[in-house]
Amino acid sequence: MRILISNDDGILAPGLAALRAVVADMGEISVVAPHGPQSASAHAITLRTAMVVGNVKLAEFTGISVDGRPADCVRLAIRELLDQRPDLVLTGINDNSNVGVNLFYSGTVAAAAEAAMMGIPAVAFSAAATDRPPDFARAAVFCRKVLDHLLAAGMSPGDLTNVNIPDLHTSGRPTGLSVVHQSDGEIHDTYIHDVGSDGRETWRLSDDYSFGPDHHVDSDVVCLHEGNITITPLRIDMTRDDRLAELSELDWSDVT
Repeated sequence: MRILISNDDGILAPGLAALRAVVADMGEISVVAPHGPQSASAHAITLRTAMVVGNVKLAEFTGISVDGRPADCVRLAIRELLDQRPDLVLTGINDNSNVGVNLFYSGTVAAAAEAAMMGIPAVAFSAAATDRPPDFARAAVFCRKVLDHLLAAGMSPGDLTNVNIPDLHTSGRPTGLSVVHQSDGEIHDTYIHDVGSDGRETWRLSDDYSFGPDHHVDSDVVCLHEGNITITPLRIDMTRDDRLAELSELDWSDVT
């Protein structure tokens, strides 16, 4: 099996090294990741700037760094940098969770989604943590167990799965495992206001945020908070079929 690994924390991130180590026996592993941290870069791609690409030799592996976004890394790797198309793309392990509407901002999920858009099954892995880095080595063990189950069940071209490991510092081990909806609860966050010596106002997003209530009894936000591993199958097609049917029934004849 040919596996491509990427992330949004940068090629030097410990979570990436932990993920690569735990899947090293599965086949031919390639690492193509951003040169530096790209958290919350979402599905941005580089359009008007040439990306610098270079080999990076680390103690654990040799990879390719790209001076671009996570989605750039996956797309460039598949289109140009790899000799053969990967059978599977893995991203992470992200430093902290990617649940709820945070998925729209996540570079980790976006990198996996880029692969899914190109017809390659992909899994995004993240690990929750509070006030300190995740225990990546232990989290990686659970990532591998989840991956083995996903592969045994069969992954179709373009399958996209989001996996979160709970905070292992506080829980010791996961309470359980939940296959759940993505939460649609609003994020409650704040901005820090400042006025500089030159009189200019600045606003910076605070690190503190919380999730509001959502429409699901169980969701990735709730179940991860309870100490469970969460697995959420995602899709590239964002169309609401119910709303599509409603809008199709309207009389649009006076528009054109």
